This record gives sequence, structure tokens and C-alpha cells, in this order.
Amino acid sequence: MVPDECMLATYYLEADGDLAQVARDVIVLETTGGWDGPGTPPELFARCTGTVVEVQEERPGVGRVTVAFPLVNFDLDGSAFASAWLSMVGGGTHALLAYRKSRLVDFVLPEAALNAFPGPRFGIEGTRRLLGLDAGMPVIGTIVKPTAGLTPAEVADLCYRFAAGGVRFIKDDEKMLSPSYCPLRERVRQVVAALRRAEDQTGQRVLYAPHITTSPWNLVRAAETALAEGANALMVNFFAAGFQSLEVLRREFDVPIYAHCGGKEAFGREPGQGVSPEVVARFARLLGGDYFRTGVLGGYLVGGSAPELHALTQVLTEPMGCIRPVAPVLSGGLKPANLAENLQAFGGDVLALAGTGLTRHPQGIAVAVQEMLRIAGEVAGGKGVQ
Repeated sequence: MVPDECMLATYYLEADGDLAQVARDVIVLETTGGWDGPGTPPELFARCTGTVVEVQEERPGVGRVTVAFPLVNFDLDGSAFASAWLSMVGGGTHALLAYRKSRLVDFVLPEAALNAFPGPRFGIEGTRRLLGLDAGMPVIGTIVKPTAGLTPAEVADLCYRFAAGGVRFIKDDEKMLSPSYCPLRERVRQVVAALRRAEDQTGQRVLYAPHITTSPWNLVRAAETALAEGANALMVNFFAAGFQSLEVLRREFDVPIYAHCGGKEAFGREPGQGVSPEVVARFARLLGGDYFRTGVLGGYLVGGSAPELHALTQVLTEPMGCIRPVAPVLSGGLKPANLAENLQAFGGDVLALAGTGLTRHPQGIAVAVQEMLRIAGEVAGGKGVQ
């Protein structure tokens, strides 16, 4: 099979039988299935049938297999994401009795297929342009905390304190949608007014990404509402709203999109099973997310080891044809005390978000923010961090 005419997917399998035979059975099932017509299969059927590319057996029945899905089966113009997802995940791949465990590790698309996806519009470079930041400077930001139970006025007051202290990016927490006590329109209106007051004082623009996750038929309306009230970024959880909510927002609106990935651990927390975080991150990048959480060294969430964080960072930033990089987001326990360690590990091309790391700082928000900005500036200036 010609590499430019197929999508490669790698799985980790634990099977009772011969691993190579299991791999052949899986890829045939997930493309055409066996030929049931008379005589030998016609040329088209053969072209549509997937093949096994590589088998790396660790021990009998256990290892990684790479298989090829022919792009001829895909509707790249109208359903690129659905074609890829249904091929690798949405069929019987993870439901077969032929193995005990199945994990989609990663996938690779050729240039012809990459062109069907929009990719990020801004990423870290575009974000720096919007904020007037120098190359290499991390974007220091925050998350509105507590996660719920705040009125629009209380959210706005908190955002003002963040912005006056020096943060350049603020997003809602994932639990904050549009409850009756804090509806989206009024919350955004008051937050934007507060951020304008802070900008008048500091001369610094702040990006605010309200959380607009909702049903598919209300998503564009929610985005329009937030932007009409002055929001200059958007946040959506693509597990709750659907993966293609990212693509809809990317194609419809000219603002950065925070691709909130809460839920990915439910797909792949169990070792050897499910869908790896790298696959989720790659889809978020293809569909147009500008920011994606990788995690934090010294944080409080699973997946926080150095190898795991570096693997996610690589997927978000490595060369990918026409698809721009995503800005990795350091969050999930970030604070002034561990910012230096994380910037040393992952560099300055990141969005660094500290939530309670700022609000619970013993000397207050302003001091915490200034400490983070000092550390970020040292990294950007090439001086290192002590």
C-alpha cells in the first residue's frame, strides 16, 4: 500500500492468539471485512482493504502493531474527522474477543489528509502577537476559582485582580457553564468591563476565554453571545460538546480556542487499554484547538510524569505538514514554587495557568503573579532560573 494513500495507526494489544494474525483480522474487519461476493475480490475491494505494516511483539501475543487504513474509504471533504475516528476507534476495534487489552497509541496522516483539517489559527506565536509579547516569553495566565458558586460580579472582580496583577490570559473553570446565578452573557459583559479597567491601568491586554460548552445546535449561538459581549477567546470541552465543536469554532470565528480536554483520562487512564492522550491531543490539534493541557511536573493529576508530559508536548508541537503547533498548557497544580521546574523542562513556548496557586498564595494574587512573571522573564531572557 502506498504510504501517501493511507492512515497509519499503532495499537498496543494483549491477545491470546498469534499477534500478527490478530492484527490482520483487526485491520480487515475495520476496513472492508471479508469478501462475500462470487469469485475473487475486484480491484476496488482490494484497494479498500487495510493491511498490517509492522508487528513488534514483546512476548507471545503481546506488543504493538501498526496497520494501514486506505484513505480511499474516507470522506475527506465532508467528514475527515468522522472517517478517521470511526476507522480507528468507533468500530469493533476495542470490542473484539480476540484480545484482553487494546489501546490506540497514535496515528499518522499523510499530507493529502492533513489538508482536510483546519489546525490551530493562533497557537503560541499568534497568542504572543495578540498580546504584544516577545518571542520566547511564556504566557502567564490563570483559571477562575472557585469552579462554581460565583456571581458575574464576583467573577469580574476576581478577573480584575488577576489582570491588575499582570496575568495575560484568563479562562473559566470547566464547571462554569451558564447557570441561572451566573449566565454567560452577563458574566462575559462584567468580566470584559473589569478587564478594560485593568488595561487602562496597566496598558496590557488580557485574553479572556469564557466556557461556552453546550449542545451542538446552541454552540455557535453561545460563541456569538460571548464575542458580542467582548470576549476575545473561547473555551470548549470537546468531549462534552463533541470533537468537531473545535472545528466549528475554528472555521467560524477568528479568536483563539482553548481545547479543554477534561475527560481524556476516562479514555486512557488504564494502562494498555482505550485511547492514549496522544491520540486525543493529535485530534484536538487537527481540529483547530490553540491551547491543550499537558499537565504539570509536581501537579495533582495523573499523567504528570516527565515522559508522559514530554510525549504530549511532542504531539502538540512537532512538525505536522500544514498543521500549525498547539500551545501546550501547564496547569493542574501549577504555582510559583514549581513554575521554574516546568519551564526548564518544557521551555517558554507554553501557556502557564495557575489557579489556586495564585488565589491561595499567602501574600496575595498580585505578589504571586509578579513572582511568576519574574521567573518567566528569566527563562525568556535566557538567564535560566535559580
